[in-house]
Amino acid sequence: MEHSILDLNREIVLNDYQSATTKNKELFITGDVRVSSEYIFDNQKYDAAIICNKFYETPVRAISIVKRTKVGMNGLTIEIEKNMTTHPDNNFVLHRNNVFNVTGMNNLSWENDMKEQIPACFKDNVYHHGKLQRLKTKLRDLKNALIIIDEIDSGDKEDQKLHLILKESGILDIKYMEENNIRFVFVSATMINELRDLYKWGDKHYTHYMTIPDTYIGHKEFLELGIIQEYYPINDDKSAEKWVQEDILQNYKLDYRVHIIRTDEKNKDFIFNACIRNNIRFYNHTSDDRISHERLSDIFNNISNHIVIAVKGFYRRANLIPNEWKKKIGATHERYVKKYDTNVQVQALPGRMTGYWKCEILDGHKTGPHRTSIDSINEYEEFYKNPFGKIKYSTTGSKKLFVNPKHIQNLKAITKVDTTTKPKTTRKPKPKTSITPNTKSKRVPIIINGLNETDIIFTTTNKKEKIEYVWSILNNNETYTKLFNFINNPEVICAQISQPKTDKSYELNITNVVNASNKNSPYNPHPVEKDKNNWQLFIDNREKRLCFVIWCMNEELYEELY
Repeated sequence: MEHSILDLNREIVLNDYQSATTKNKELFITGDVRVSSEYIFDNQKYDAAIICNKFYETPVRAISIVKRTKVGMNGLTIEIEKNMTTHPDNNFVLHRNNVFNVTGMNNLSWENDMKEQIPACFKDNVYHHGKLQRLKTKLRDLKNALIIIDEIDSGDKEDQKLHLILKESGILDIKYMEENNIRFVFVSATMINELRDLYKWGDKHYTHYMTIPDTYIGHKEFLELGIIQEYYPINDDKSAEKWVQEDILQNYKLDYRVHIIRTDEKNKDFIFNACIRNNIRFYNHTSDDRISHERLSDIFNNISNHIVIAVKGFYRRANLIPNEWKKKIGATHERYVKKYDTNVQVQALPGRMTGYWKCEILDGHKTGPHRTSIDSINEYEEFYKNPFGKIKYSTTGSKKLFVNPKHIQNLKAITKVDTTTKPKTTRKPKPKTSITPNTKSKRVPIIINGLNETDIIFTTTNKKEKIEYVWSILNNNETYTKLFNFINNPEVICAQISQPKTDKSYELNITNVVNASNKNSPYNPHPVEKDKNNWQLFIDNREKRLCFVIWCMNEELYEELY
């Protein structure tokens, strides 16, 4: 009986998925600007397969998806849900009623857009912040389920509604998750604090970087092309006139466009008056004075003069500006603040303008300037390259998050290694007699290549920061699972981390170690802490690589690599 129900479930999901695919095709052909040419693109299918296999083959209970803005998360979400509910293994496949799309954002349009796009069989389990209370009863005694939390860095603080509902359900417990087969997917383009908490989950968490096709253009390219430019206060007649004259009239002349500026009630009239003086149509678009989609469509389809839309509360994270509208947008300007929040600036108007229209821009289509804080965009790019690096990242968001290991019961969290030197009085004296360990104590060195000279491992002198960097590149990388587990074992110590500078030291600690690794030969480290299980790291600043030497007294701590 159970097998027949699961087979029927697969059939229902696939039928609804196919129906949604067909509907998307019809809407695209009939000119609906809100849909794309494909329901699910190949890169989304590729990423979904990796994520589902990771759940299937490993003990992970949570997967975080790091993505760029407007890279197509809805399609990836749909594909993950379809794969998880049609999987051929009856011991793994989920029933469609046990898949949930949730966000801590108080954003009804997110919920409506998601329900409009996903297959019909998943529509009953979509909840934005304002409806989370309805989720409460469904989570009680939940088994065999997947919970996808979109825009995880919004509404995920401890003791906020999302946290309390999950906590009350008992789900925030690794033992409960494993016994009842509960999994999470966390998603955002800007989850720096969340990632740093989640990596402490150890092998219960995995980070996946969403595939970025060549047709995508983002903040980095916008900066390089001069499309993103510095913003400034627009809070009087002079500054409003400056923006209208320079970014609109002198820049676009008779190439009439729609221009968008974020403002507030206090300064809105300065922009309005500048538009009146220069014969520019002005529209207000706020939650209290909303322009309907139909009216917006009419505006974008009938541009006979320059148009300015002043927004408040719209065109932030999770809001779509269709590509056909992007092509008709000229300048945008974020509301200037003295103390910016990088998450806010990245997700706002410049983020809404990113997406799959790189070819049009490189072929000469004019767009921008899209004005925001350039410092915030540079901070975001550094985060994306190295989320665990020592970087400046300005955000007012709380660091007290429900994904912090302290809120996850029965989680053996990765704790930070104590890199401080203990007082000499606490050290046990080393034995005077020499120790001859088992010859198998030495292991084949491990070399990690392809690092960047700007990575913190090459620039910091702080041992603690170096070790944290090592965690960040080893964690969730299957190639280095043994090494990662060994380093984090409480029986293992870090004997030394050094960066050879002289030619003699380089040959001894880098060249010889690399040669041993290339020959797959066990390596006998220098006489440092040979009476203890330990690891040494030699940092090669010349070739930008890391050389790990392992000394393991206990066979059970480290499997043979040769």
